[in-house]
Formats: sequence, C-alpha cells, structure tokens
Amino acid sequence: MAIYLVDYENVYIEGLQGIGQLTDADTLHIFYTQNRCGLTFGLYEQLLACKAKVVLNEVAACLKASDPVKNALDLQLTMYAGYLIGAKRSEQLYIVSKDKDFLLGLGFYEQFIHDEHISLQLIPSVEDAFHPEEPEEETDICPESDALEEIARGYDDYGDFVESLQNSLSPSLAEICNRYAKPAQTDIPVMNEPVGEAPLYTVQYFNTVRNLLGRNTDEDTVNRVCEMITVSDSLVDFNNALTRFYRDGQRAKVVYHKFKPRFEDLRHLSAASVRQHRISSENR
Repeated sequence: MAIYLVDYENVYIEGLQGIGQLTDADTLHIFYTQNRCGLTFGLYEQLLACKAKVVLNEVAACLKASDPVKNALDLQLTMYAGYLIGAKRSEQLYIVSKDKDFLLGLGFYEQFIHDEHISLQLIPSVEDAFHPEEPEEETDICPESDALEEIARGYDDYGDFVESLQNSLSPSLAEICNRYAKPAQTDIPVMNEPVGEAPLYTVQYFNTVRNLLGRNTDEDTVNRVCEMITVSDSLVDFNNALTRFYRDGQRAKVVYHKFKPRFEDLRHLSAASVRQHRISSENR
C-alpha cells in the first residue's frame, strides 16, 4: 500500500505519468489550486481507468482578503503528509514534486520523527516510484589500468618506475600510472583502528545515520555505514561500498535511496567527526 501526494502546481500532467501501474491498494492525492488546475482528455481517461483511489484536494492559495501566500500548496501538502505519518496510514509515502524545498521536510522527518516502518520519499513523477533513478556507473579512465598496475609491481623503487614511464609514455599516461602505482595519500584517519577512548563519531552524526538505517540497527552496521560515507567522495563510491558490504543488491539499493538526499549533509557531519576524532586523539 502506497500513498502519493502530488504537487500538481509543480509537476502538472507530467507528474502523473505511471498512474496506470497503481493498484487498488494505493491512494493518489492530487493537490491543486485554481492557479493551475488544467486537465487534458487523455489524463481524464487515465484517471478514470486508474485502479487506485483518486482524491482531488483543492487547497487555498491565499488567506481571506489577502494576497497569495508563497508556497501555499507546499505547506498544506506537508501538513497532510505529517498527518499520515502520525496516523501510520501507509508504509510508503511519496511526495510527487520537483521542488527541492521538500527535502527540508524529509530531512526533518529522518532526524527527529523517523519511523522505520514508514518510508517517505520525494520523486518527480509517479513513474519514478517504479523505476527509481540508478547511480551512474563509474567508468575507468584507462582500460589498460590493470596492466599498468601489474607492470608497476616489477619495480622495487617507485621513482624508477615513474621515470621509466616518463621516458616512454605520454604525460597523460604517466599520470594514470602514477595513480595506480602509488597508494593514494589521505589525511582521513582509518576509523576501524583502535583509538583508545576517543569516540569514533559525533553523537549527531552517529544518530543521524542510525535513524536513516532504522533505530534498531546494530552499532557495528551503523559504524560501518558512517565509515563508508567518510571515505566516499561521491554517491557512486558510496553505492559501490554499500553493495560490497551488504552483498545484496536489493538491500543496498534501498539503503542507497534513503541516504541519497542527505549525502552531502552527512559528508559535512562526517568531516566534523573526523576533526573531533583528531583533536581528541591529540589531547590524550
């Protein structure tokens, strides 16, 4: 059972693509104002054929004898979403909109009122609930990288290897070899090494990750995901780390989509944790 809350002012007819895939267990709420309430004959026929329960919600765009209120529809849609969460009316709630301001509401939900039995997501169209966006695969900048790495093992001294390449290859290929022949240097501490009594992560960072995973998640898993975020420079890196950790593509996919909207914020929290960890270690 899923409930879709459609910001019709924002997504208009395109946001209702995919309603033919809804079932009689689903509910489709269309929030609209008189500012934008157009309907094509084609969409009218799709709504009639839709198996889900369809509810049209005309909301006020302004107070009485007042100018229009900015984001009036968004405020009322968010209020209804909060009611549904509190009433536990569905295990899956979708806000159908391209308005990124809703991410603030999703962030508040995950941090303060998260319920592991209720998933709340922002999607640009109903269709995206059935075909979620997948992270782009990272492409290798050099298909010969494995061969170059193998060659590098034949040199006892790294400097000799680089000098040999510079004399025989183009500068760009030498840079690639530099990447694969020498371990990357980083100032991020290895989080899974013993650190005495210094905490691994700040309470805010740890609790935010735990709430996204579900409050009953074991501490070791929360720490592992915290570490993945710390060392992942992009969503692609994070997705690959999740896949390796869970060894279950579907589970990794679910976790990835929970974290995707919050990834940049979590990276900032992670950086703060690293700084605090370093300071605590130096003061011991």
